[in-house]
Amino acid sequence: MKLTSQYNRNIVPAIILLFLVSIVSSYFLIRKVLQNELDLAILRIKSRIEHYAAQHGTLPEVSSFDDVVIRFERSPGVPKDTGFTSTRLYIPEQKRDHLSRQLIFALPVNNERWKVTICQPLEGTKHLTVLIAEIALTTISLTLLLLMLINRRVLTRIWRPFYQSLEIIKNFKVKDPARLQLPESHIEEFRLMNAHFLKAAENANRDYRNLKEFSENASHEIQTPLAIMRSNLDMLVQEDMTEKQSQLLQSVYASMRKMSRLQQSLLLLTKIDNRQFQPVSDIRIDLLLRDKVSQFRELLHNKNLRYELSLIETHIPANKDLLDVLLNNLYSNAIRYNIMNGDICTDLKARSLTVSNSGQDKPLDPERIFRRFL
Repeated sequence: MKLTSQYNRNIVPAIILLFLVSIVSSYFLIRKVLQNELDLAILRIKSRIEHYAAQHGTLPEVSSFDDVVIRFERSPGVPKDTGFTSTRLYIPEQKRDHLSRQLIFALPVNNERWKVTICQPLEGTKHLTVLIAEIALTTISLTLLLLMLINRRVLTRIWRPFYQSLEIIKNFKVKDPARLQLPESHIEEFRLMNAHFLKAAENANRDYRNLKEFSENASHEIQTPLAIMRSNLDMLVQEDMTEKQSQLLQSVYASMRKMSRLQQSLLLLTKIDNRQFQPVSDIRIDLLLRDKVSQFRELLHNKNLRYELSLIETHIPANKDLLDVLLNNLYSNAIRYNIMNGDICTDLKARSLTVSNSGQDKPLDPERIFRRFL
């Protein structure tokens, strides 16, 4: 998972939760504010009623078209002020009850005691609260969407130098002597990363050059001692030796042959690295395969191996020396890792070559198949 995706997975739920808490808090806060405004409006109506009664000595007329319901009731005793309460008010026009705010207080008029009830529905306040909450929800949702889009665009632009550096490092070859050209960045962490990349690439190039130089020198320097050893061993063979001396001499010969193969492998790798196998010619690989089977006939006979050739005339552009090394490795491994009385099949098609053997029951170690000098 990419870092930006992981970041979004962690930050988006937190932002959504924060917005939901904000919406719920805003809903109750707006509801409380509107309710307080409604209470203030009821208090203003109370003040107007008291002022009218004091000035005219009678109760004011109540309009039947107003949402506010005002009731005047004679009270033989002294009515008690109840303050603001929430109640249910039946509205005939809508034929249903509505939650309302109610205020009851005492009003003396011409030596009479009246109980005044002022009741106003919260329906308009409820609709307004819901409308404001819907607007807030829509606004916050759009804000969240835009925030995610902007966040994605900004993060993509910020992380672009990082991915460019990774792409350059992925295509880096230790053989290439050219210095890495990493993108510039104003971000301190990316500059530090690029500096480490450049340092690691320089160390890898230096180590590769040293190893290559050592391999070239070693492969050339080994030639002379090997030639001297081979010459001296050939002279010793001509001498009369005991059986024990002959066995020791055969052991030395085996070690020298192994050393000679190692030296040839080093020379081959050096030539490949130095691109000394440039000439490419048109080769009939089917004829080369027939010759190669003839060369390995003795080894095939020793393990009583049966071989099958399925060849068609095929021309390929290749270097003959490298192709010979490839076929030698294929057939030597097919024989070495075969079983007694096994089979070796060679199938050559227009665009493929398959060399298969009966093999052993257990598979080869995949970590060692392409390792050098096995």
